[in-house]
Amino acid sequence: MGLQLIFAVETNKTCKSDWIYIKDTIDRFYKCSANSLKLSTIYMNGKTNYRSKEKEVRSLINQYDRINNTSKVIYCIDCDNYDSKPEDKNFIDNIIKFCEEHDYECIWFCKDIESVYWGEKVSNNQKKNKATSFKKNRMIDNINEKNISVTTYKTNTSNILTILDKFIEQGTFERKGIN
Repeated sequence: MGLQLIFAVETNKTCKSDWIYIKDTIDRFYKCSANSLKLSTIYMNGKTNYRSKEKEVRSLINQYDRINNTSKVIYCIDCDNYDSKPEDKNFIDNIIKFCEEHDYECIWFCKDIESVYWGEKVSNNQKKNKATSFKKNRMIDNINEKNISVTTYKTNTSNILTILDKFIEQGTFERKGIN
């Protein structure tokens, strides 16, 4: 029995910055069985496009969920200015509701993925270079596990490990002992 995790990320196929951080996080904190786990990525090209990706989600699920396989969809979004802009807070509430209605998971990054992994905002034209540098220099090793294991919004934090830990129970993931 296999599990496919489908990550819908805000970035586009050219940049792939969000996926670099997410994949590094998985590789750093989990042992994964390559025989029973498939990681797939959907690039949303902006978080507001999440509803338009349902056809692509269904296609990936249909390709994988044949004999004894299952898929789980995880939307990965930035919180942006959730604490000062009502439209950002409303967006987060809407996408979380969407995920709940579809039995999807939602990973969030406060205020954005770069601030979680770099501790600062990164300009749009630097996102790809910064993500590449992050991976190349193994900066994931410097990330404080507590900052990516939270359950409530706070600047420079994420719930990514909290969500991914849910898949340990299915025998697909195992937490690495981090020193």
